[in-house]
Amino acid sequence: MQELSRESTNLISYLKSGVSAYHVVAYTRRLLLEAGFEEVSLKDTWKLDRGGRYFCMPFGTTLYAFTVGRECDLKNGIHIGGAHTDFPAIKIKPNPEIFAQGYMQLNTEVYGGPILNTFFDRPLSLAGRVVTRGERYDRPVSHLVDFKDPVVYLPNLAVHMNREVNEKGVPIDNQKHLLPLLGTTGEALDKDTKFTEFLAERFDLKKEDILDYDLCIYNTQQPYQAGITGEFLCSPRLDDITSVCALIHGLIDSENADRINLVCLFDNEEIGSLSKQGADSCLPVIIVQKIWQAFGRNAVDCMADLSDGMMLSVDVAHAYHPNYPGSQDITNYPVLGKGFVLKTASNQTYSWDPEILAAVIALCEEKKIPYQRFVKHSNTRGGGTIGSVISSRLPMKTADLGVGLLAMHSSCEMMGAKDQEALEQFARAFFTE
Repeated sequence: MQELSRESTNLISYLKSGVSAYHVVAYTRRLLLEAGFEEVSLKDTWKLDRGGRYFCMPFGTTLYAFTVGRECDLKNGIHIGGAHTDFPAIKIKPNPEIFAQGYMQLNTEVYGGPILNTFFDRPLSLAGRVVTRGERYDRPVSHLVDFKDPVVYLPNLAVHMNREVNEKGVPIDNQKHLLPLLGTTGEALDKDTKFTEFLAERFDLKKEDILDYDLCIYNTQQPYQAGITGEFLCSPRLDDITSVCALIHGLIDSENADRINLVCLFDNEEIGSLSKQGADSCLPVIIVQKIWQAFGRNAVDCMADLSDGMMLSVDVAHAYHPNYPGSQDITNYPVLGKGFVLKTASNQTYSWDPEILAAVIALCEEKKIPYQRFVKHSNTRGGGTIGSVISSRLPMKTADLGVGLLAMHSSCEMMGAKDQEALEQFARAFFTE
């Protein structure tokens, strides 16, 4: 097995900690504080210093981190990197208790577009946020929670009861087949058992104080190397923790004397980004204007200064799958381990223009960072990212890029370990040069 690079080790630590969007942000906050960043509040007037390093958490699943160059006059624009903290999942509904033939199950709903059959026959746990009563009705208390143990399970139907499973697969009815087993009724469970009782007991809360929760089911499988030399890295949640990790570590390690650097971590990309904490909100504009205001510049000045900046939308890409060769473009198909991926689409589902792609390529060639190109197959619709959304609000040249994956949106995805090394190196160069 090949030895993992520092960048891959950084990623593995992120993957182990980031079991929900809340946990991704909490771990990021810890890294930033350890690196000397100062936390500021969205509701305050910001007093910023040149040479300062700051971050703001408007909501539990979003974070903005930025650095101010020691000689920054704001007219040199800004470099922005954006990624998302959420991932496709199965979430627990309110009042989820279901009792049937001696089993207790939980009612669920699908978040985003996961490959649902990959959640079956896997060790699954629950993580997210539980909210309890506060001193006032409008001041509830939030608790970050993670069961860690495989407390729920989704078993497949045996082949003996579905003889055509390997030829025709299993159609999944979300309301019938995505009800994980929590246990069997008996001394510990009965028809009056409430799910909130388990939350209260596990996390030392009062059952009567639990008002709501946001909990996802996640695959507890740990990141691992694969391939004859260990060149592959397999793990849940590579989409999009790979990007979050590269941007945050790239920002922490960067040095730039005359510019603002900003990392934006958004929620809800998997469901369209249209939310108060998503990329399709007014928050990015508010954040950059508050930075400019701290140095005596107004909103018009800010938008004018931004026009000379550059922005990266960092999200995973589709790598070439040798078992399904017809799914890729015939000349632009990235391969795992050959470099991070530049994504373009003429319909702007991936944001791009030739000037910023040229700048990205030139930086890669100068720093000898491997990169590849991706364009979707002409007969497919393809996916989208935050790039076009955020660049419609901030007038900046924007490029879409990220590491290539196989099994994207599976409960366990696959990448080339060296690609994370290339992506983090590029992020560091982007924020430094």
